Amino acid sequence: MPGMATNAANAERPAIPAPRVPLYRTIADAIIRDIRRGRHVEGERLPASRDLARSLEVNRATVHQALQTLKREGWVETNKGGGTRVARRSSAGPVLGPAPAWDRIASSLLTRILAEPPAVEPVAVPYDLSRLAPDERDFPAAAFAALLADVARDGSLLSYGSPFGYRPLRETLAARLAKRGIPADPDALLIVNGAQQGLDLITRSLVDPGDSVVVETPSYAGALSLLRAHRARLLGVPLDGDGLVPAALERALVEKPKFVYTIPDFQNPTGLLSSAPRRAEIARIAAAAGVLLVEDAFDADLLVEGELPPPFAALAPGHVIHLGTISKALFPGVRVGWISGPREFVHRLAALKRVGELTSPPVLQAAVNLFLVQGDYDRHLARMRSRLKNRLALAHRTILGRFPIGTRALKPSGGYVLWAELPPGVSGRALAAAAREKGVLLSAGADFQPDQADVSAIRISVARGSGADLAKALEIVGAAARDLARQAARRQKTPAKETKDAAEAALIQI
Repeated sequence: MPGMATNAANAERPAIPAPRVPLYRTIADAIIRDIRRGRHVEGERLPASRDLARSLEVNRATVHQALQTLKREGWVETNKGGGTRVARRSSAGPVLGPAPAWDRIASSLLTRILAEPPAVEPVAVPYDLSRLAPDERDFPAAAFAALLADVARDGSLLSYGSPFGYRPLRETLAARLAKRGIPADPDALLIVNGAQQGLDLITRSLVDPGDSVVVETPSYAGALSLLRAHRARLLGVPLDGDGLVPAALERALVEKPKFVYTIPDFQNPTGLLSSAPRRAEIARIAAAAGVLLVEDAFDADLLVEGELPPPFAALAPGHVIHLGTISKALFPGVRVGWISGPREFVHRLAALKRVGELTSPPVLQAAVNLFLVQGDYDRHLARMRSRLKNRLALAHRTILGRFPIGTRALKPSGGYVLWAELPPGVSGRALAAAAREKGVLLSAGADFQPDQADVSAIRISVARGSGADLAKALEIVGAAARDLARQAARRQKTPAKETKDAAEAALIQI
């Protein structure tokens, strides 16, 4: 019978020996079983390798190999001078294998993000001229907390909300935008977690790797990092005293960019306020080319003198996406921003937002809405603007008086930042490093360049600290800048002297 023939054939086939498990693996598996059964608890110190070898009657090298295997697989930890202990694990259960190789499994997007210069974290230094976050001492925390506690009693606000955001807040914001001439529609307004998330949504919706995007040179470092992470090709357009240079923009638009990213109000990092005629010209150029303008108005509420020109969204509403936020003037931790623009596009962004996070917290938006409607926000702005005006004037005066000859700085009419252009040969990166050693944080101009190249400029934020702190910090930075300027002057003289010496040597040889 066929089955019998098969059995006979199998009987004649020589037996294949089972693979032999190495002794070190057997020892490691035995220790793992003991850990799983609770015979060894987390943090417990295991016997020394010498004692284990003696008790198991094996070579000490074999025990060492078993312990290395256990460490590699996450079962034990070794500390210098502390022997080998059972590793601490989560309550979910024991570690079943080695930790993932993060570099191998990371996406290309994450890899690009990690390649960006790290964000400046608060450090223990006396003076911070780097962050745009307002000083916590200026927060109207008590008033906001009372509103938040009040709205939190409404259970419906603790449920999921619309991906578009809390409708009463959208109506309030649309009314405020209308006062600036922006034809905002509550149904074409999307609440986002700050302007940064808004820019990310816009970029993800429009930009594929290799697509070009026009940016100001210099521009907001967070936007440049985000665009590079999405592998956009950055087309830098320079600024002059009125804003984007029109001729340079027209040349960039030949490349058919997906959009133009611009900060017309108290531009970050320069503090420049684009003039009304220049805005009208840029809006005309963009509309004629059929290119979208993304207008970041994150600092628009921080005007301290004069008037704001009409925003791009008022000049060419069909070609402009308007980004706003309450975070910079109120609390950075209250992540409430908005996108206003053509209805069809905003609805597409809402669909993209829904996929990523469903919705933004309704209870927080309700508190912000009350803060706006009851006038608390405008009263807070009045207090902030008074302090900010004094700080900007003090910073401008100190820069011109204490920095090296040849330093240029625009006095902004609002916002948090001043841009100091240093004498030729003075590295912005070198000055930032020198200031940090002396206890002052500031931002090098390179951080705001599309190509991240070093430039002779720094950005100074006046958002934090007292007036006395600001004056002292700028005195320190000014002294460091003067030292670097003297070094740069010596470097410039040295080549000239060497050239003269070489010419004299040639004459002597003749």
